[in-house]
Amino acid sequence: MNTKMNLNRVKLFASLAVLFLIVISCSKLQNLTGGDRLYFCEKYTTKEIGEGTKFTTGTITVMLKLSKPIGVTSVDVNVTDVATGKPVETFPFTVQSSWDYIHFDDVEFKEPGKYKVSCLKKDGTVIASNEVEITSK
Repeated sequence: MNTKMNLNRVKLFASLAVLFLIVISCSKLQNLTGGDRLYFCEKYTTKEIGEGTKFTTGTITVMLKLSKPIGVTSVDVNVTDVATGKPVETFPFTVQSSWDYIHFDDVEFKEPGKYKVSCLKKDGTVIASNEVEITSK
């Protein structure tokens, strides 16, 4: 009986270990295969400076990393208030259709709050979104 109980414990531990490895592998695979990513930084020169999700009022740079070229020549960066769901501002940008790594400079946040930022094609198709928190200076 004791041997059977130990065997069950070993099976349970092995099952949990396999499950853990599967979850970790899927997460790593998603990061490697990419998908489209919108994220934020203080500014962009030849690299991102001050990447994060929390900034003070003023301007920030919105970064867009795509798994394939954007395929259009103009997009909108749309800012929506998370609390109300209401649009705050839309910033139009010109891009090259072959680009898959883009920085949108000087996206301005005048008021503190949590915002959803989306990059959209002119037909309204969402390319990628993310949330940012803006605090007072």
